[in-house]
This record gives sequence, structure tokens and C-alpha cells, in this order.
Amino acid sequence: MGARRGATAAFAFFIVQPVVYAVYLTHLPSRRGVHDIDLGGLRLRGWYVPSRNGAAVALMHGTGSNRLGVADHARLLARHGYGVLVFDFHGHGESDGRSTSLPWRFQPDADAALAYLRERPDVRNERLGIIGVSLGGEVAIDAAARHPEWRAIVLEGVQGASPADMKASRPDPATAVTLTALYGLLRVLDGPGPSAANPELVERIGSRPLQLLSAGRGTEARANEEYQRRARGSAALWNLPNASHAAALRTDPAGYERRVFGFLDCALLE
Repeated sequence: MGARRGATAAFAFFIVQPVVYAVYLTHLPSRRGVHDIDLGGLRLRGWYVPSRNGAAVALMHGTGSNRLGVADHARLLARHGYGVLVFDFHGHGESDGRSTSLPWRFQPDADAALAYLRERPDVRNERLGIIGVSLGGEVAIDAAARHPEWRAIVLEGVQGASPADMKASRPDPATAVTLTALYGLLRVLDGPGPSAANPELVERIGSRPLQLLSAGRGTEARANEEYQRRARGSAALWNLPNASHAAALRTDPAGYERRVFGFLDCALLE
């Protein structure tokens, strides 16, 4: 009886859990309500607060969320005088498109955000930054690697599931098996993924200012330590060991404001 229970538990952990999560990521359930930006192609909805300091930031939300999920970040940016573009990824909130949570599917959204901000008359000398939280961070790291116009990059809660990312995060054996199954299932359900893993994308960002934020003491923290090493001195890392995933602003508001805005001011205003 004990052996049967053990086999059932292992089946649920290593087979059922990755399958359910992979289906969830590729076919998100109902959207969260949200209360407009037309960036071409699919219609994306969002808000823009004009810049008062000549710089602007694109702000990208997390999985299954929408622009309201980063509303506190947007308020803080606006209070510091930054232009803020905050929008729903396609398939989220009020934007068009099929729901998904695969970061490589949102690169057209990020490219549209860049095109929009480059045309803003209140932004001087292309002083553009990008902040991504969780899924938004995965989108932002790829966007920044492809476009040097993003002059300052803030990534919170980034931790990919590719083999290279798993090597960077050094998961325990059970987690490694689960993530490997999940990664394989995502390839089956959604086709080819990104052309590069996060460590390589960090290297492509090069010497541009990069601020990494991580939570806990586990795989996310270790992955970001590796990303900082791969940045070869161009990245700052702030780990909040007692915070939950993507909760830096909520966990330490004063610390977030001091670190992130010190970083943005230095990168975009000086």
C-alpha cells in the first residue's frame, strides 16, 4: 500500500503537475478585469503619463495579470517625473489576442512600446528605460537584448526554464525534473521557443545599465546571481531574501524607491 501511494504521489508531482501548468501557461483562464493605446497590429490597451523630466519607462506586468498589477510602480514612476507607458500584454486585460504566458510571444508588444515611446515629444534624446516584473521581466530581457535603444533595464523575478537557465539556478533534483518536463511540454504545446536563454540575453545587453531584483534564497536568487556574473560588471543585484516572488515594492517600498530610482536617475538623467 505504501509503495502504491508513493508511486501515485510521484506521478502527480512529476507528470500531472507539469502538464497542468504547461496547459495553464499556454491557455490562460479568464482575464482579470481592467478599466487605451493602439500600437498597431493587435490592439493593445494601456495608459501613458507624459514625462516631466525628459525620460520615459515602459512598465510590463506579470503572468495572468494586467496593467493594474503594476499600478503602484506606475504611480511611483510618475511621482518621480518619468513618463510611464503601462499596458496590457495581448491576451490580457483589455488588449486583443489569445491568452498565453510565454514571454517570447510578447516581443511584438515590447517592440510596439519602444516605437511608441521613441515618437513621444516629451522624451528627450531617447532616454528610455524598461521595467519588467515576473513575466514582464522575461519579456524585457529579450527586448533589451535586441534593442540598444533601451538604455536602462530593471528586471524583477526573472528566472527562465530553459536548460541554460536551470543550470544557472541549480535546482534540487525534484524541481529540475519538473522544470525539464514543463519546458518540454511547452515546446510541444506552443512550438519553438526563444532563440536564446537568459544568461546569453544578459550578455547581449552588454554594458548598458542593468538592475536585477530577486526574491528568496532559492532558484530565483541563484539564477540572478549568475545573470549578474554574466553581465561582467554592468549589473547591480538586489536580493530580498524574505520576500515573495515579484514583491519587492510591496516588501520594502523605501528600499525599492531608493535603489531603483537611484539607478534610473543615474542611467537616464545624468
